[in-house]
Amino acid sequence: MDEKKTGGPNPADTERKRRGDRLGQQLRQLYDDVTHESVPDDFMRLLEEADRKRASDPHSKSS
Repeated sequence: MDEKKTGGPNPADTERKRRGDRLGQQLRQLYDDVTHESVPDDFMRLLEEADRKRASDPHSKSS
């Protein structure tokens, strides 16, 4: 049998989980912040222009 097993949680594992939970929380917050930012008008115009060009190109593959 594995002699390293103890009756309670390993303090290093507990600390690692706590840091992982905190990192996950921070990443979720960053993702939420980025997804709620507005897209600049110039960039939207570029995307719309690219869509129009793709739609008018008979050789383009539609998704």
